[in-house]
Amino acid sequence: MKMFRTCRIVLGLAAVASLAACASTSADPMTIRADPTPELMTLYERPSDVANNLAIMVNENRRMFWEDLGRALYWDRPSRLTPEPMPR
Repeated sequence: MKMFRTCRIVLGLAAVASLAACASTSADPMTIRADPTPELMTLYERPSDVANNLAIMVNENRRMFWEDLGRALYWDRPSRLTPEPMPR
């Protein structure tokens, strides 16, 4: 009975040692499966491309706001109160 128990322990340790020898030292395969393209933020853009697009959008929106404000307050045309005709 003692021999059978010792044999089971030795075989168990051998199985654990053989599985440990097969361990990979590279990156965790689950990490690769979770994010196969870590350098991309969208389907085709890197984080720097997304930041550039956002900066361009904010810049254009700010300039369009001031242009719209000028139109709303009639700053985009000369005063019509002058008696002389204004050249165009």
